[in-house]
Amino acid sequence: MQKHLIEMATTARSFLEPVWIEWHTARGGKLPAVPSQYTCGRSSLFVVKALRHVGITATWKTGVPRHSEDGPELGPIGFYANGRWQSHAWVEACGYIIDITADQFGATLVIVVPTGDRRYAEGTEDTALPAFVANRTNAVEAIWPRWLTYCGHT
Repeated sequence: MQKHLIEMATTARSFLEPVWIEWHTARGGKLPAVPSQYTCGRSSLFVVKALRHVGITATWKTGVPRHSEDGPELGPIGFYANGRWQSHAWVEACGYIIDITADQFGATLVIVVPTGDRRYAEGTEDTALPAFVANRTNAVEAIWPRWLTYCGHT
C-alpha cells in the first residue's frame, strides 16, 4: 500500500506544482521561494479527494501550534521542523501520513510514512476562519476537472 500511496502522492504533487503558482498569483502576492508554501491546507484537501476518488479512505489532518502569552509553545502540534512546531496540514490514509508540501520546511518533496511519525501532531480542530475553509474547498473543486483529465479519469 505504501508504494501505491507514494505513487499517488507524487502524481498529485506533479499536478499541483503549476497550480500552486496560479494560487499564489491569484492572491496577488509575491511568489514564495518554495512554491508549496502556504498551500498545505488546499493541497492536502485535494489529496484526500483524489484518494477517495479511487476508493481509498483518507482524512485531512491539521495542527496549528498555540503559544502561551509568554511565547512558548503549548505542546506539540503541527509539523516539527527547524527546531519548532509549524502550522501544517497533511493526509492520513491506510495507516500512513501523506504529505506533499513539507518541503516548505526543508523536508523531502513527498512524505509517506506510518502514522505515529513524531514529526506530526494533530491539533484538536481546524482553526481557520469559515471564509478560509470555504476558499480551500472552492480551490479544490475548481481544479478537480483538470485533475480528472490529467489522470485520464472521468
